[in-house]
Amino acid sequence: MARWIGTLNEGSLLRRTLMAIGTFVLGSLTFVGVMSLVLVSVAKAVLPPHEASHDKESAADTTEEADSEAAAGATKTALGKTSRSKRPRPPSPAARESAPNAD
Repeated sequence: MARWIGTLNEGSLLRRTLMAIGTFVLGSLTFVGVMSLVLVSVAKAVLPPHEASHDKESAADTTEEADSEAAAGATKTALGKTSRSKRPRPPSPAARESAPNAD
């Protein structure tokens, strides 16, 4: 084992740097994987079991809510503001020139 550790310190600077980077990446991935497993296991143990019949009811409720929001959203513009009637704009100079004169 000591001989193997000694060989890690030998070699070029590039080789030692790549070895350190590889070790860091491998250690980081291992840590993230283990922590993910632990957190998922704890969450599954703490949360109540998932009921299938409840899913069907909640899916129906979600669909009804989406339909009502879509109907309400049709009357509203972006940022939740209701649309207002726009005041009429005066005709552009080109439209005034092409329009027949009432004189």
